[in-house]
Amino acid sequence: MSEKTTPAPFDLTKMMMPAFSNWAFAEREDRLEEKTFEGLQHAQRTVWEQAEKALDDHMNFVSHRLHEDFECAKALGECTMPDQAFATLQTFYTKMAGEYQSHFTKQVELFQSGLTKGMATVEELGETAMETVSELTHAAEESMEEATKPVSRSRKTAARKG
Repeated sequence: MSEKTTPAPFDLTKMMMPAFSNWAFAEREDRLEEKTFEGLQHAQRTVWEQAEKALDDHMNFVSHRLHEDFECAKALGECTMPDQAFATLQTFYTKMAGEYQSHFTKQVELFQSGLTKGMATVEELGETAMETVSELTHAAEESMEEATKPVSRSRKTAARKG
């Protein structure tokens, strides 16, 4: 049994899409693949770095707040008069509100910084994609030029002799 296949009489893909010379695009492909991979690695590093900063900041805040909460409880235990307890609580809640506001502001700034860095990375990947399209177009044009070159007489003669 022969494994030879007969092409379809009307093969639209072969008529519309020229066959690319693998070598016409190989070097470009390697360079663009490396650039794309580096861009994706940079995006991943950016995400993890920003997450680490935000979580470190949050864990430091939580640790500080727990310490402050215990200190308030100890101070309340030492109060002998109701007005001392009210003053202790007033000081505690005022300081706590300010610290929460400051913490949330810092978290929003970290989030905005992360978004800005992420957008810069997305722009880099977009530029790489545009460069890839341009290089692919150039490789296709080179392949088309190569495919449409007239066959030289010496090649025709050599083909007839063989």
